[in-house]
Amino acid sequence: MSKNIFMLLRLLLLLIPNILASQEHEQGEKHNDNAHGNHEVHKKHVISASINHTLIFSAIKNESSSSNITLPSFGLNYSYFFNKKWGIGLHNDIILEDFVVKKSSNLSRSSETEEENIGVIERGTPVSMAIIAIYKPLPFLGLIAGAGREFSPHEDFTVIRFGVEIPYHLPKNWELFGVVSYDINIDAYTSLTYGIGIGKQF
Repeated sequence: MSKNIFMLLRLLLLLIPNILASQEHEQGEKHNDNAHGNHEVHKKHVISASINHTLIFSAIKNESSSSNITLPSFGLNYSYFFNKKWGIGLHNDIILEDFVVKKSSNLSRSSETEEENIGVIERGTPVSMAIIAIYKPLPFLGLIAGAGREFSPHEDFTVIRFGVEIPYHLPKNWELFGVVSYDINIDAYTSLTYGIGIGKQF
């Protein structure tokens, strides 16, 4: 009996180094997979910045009739992801120029003076802040929708935002992305923003 126990212990002593070596090899493979992006790890936080162009609808250029104008803008965003598909974020955008838009209202305009006083909205480098929901049906596609406020020295407006983000994942938890968003400024004007940005996941 003691001989059998001795043989069993000897066999275990021979097997333990092989078991430990195989575990170390497995952990090394997982580490390499993480380093090469093969093993996807869920990152909850994303900070990003983008350089954009904003198409303003019904803008008044050179005191002439309304038209569409494109102005430079940029964005600075923070997003928090509950899981791989759903998240929430604070998206901030600033348009870098002043502009004037024709007010979208059904007020009667009996004279040119009344049209100038009621039907024109001035915007001075407006900053918009929106809380948005993010849904990612695919890893490379994000749908966004939310609401917030646009601030300007002249007047503030409530904003409703819809958009699409297309991320391209890079090593070390960086990502490039394209963005297109449509803003509805309640009782004011609408705009379309498109651009490209870079973000960091952590």
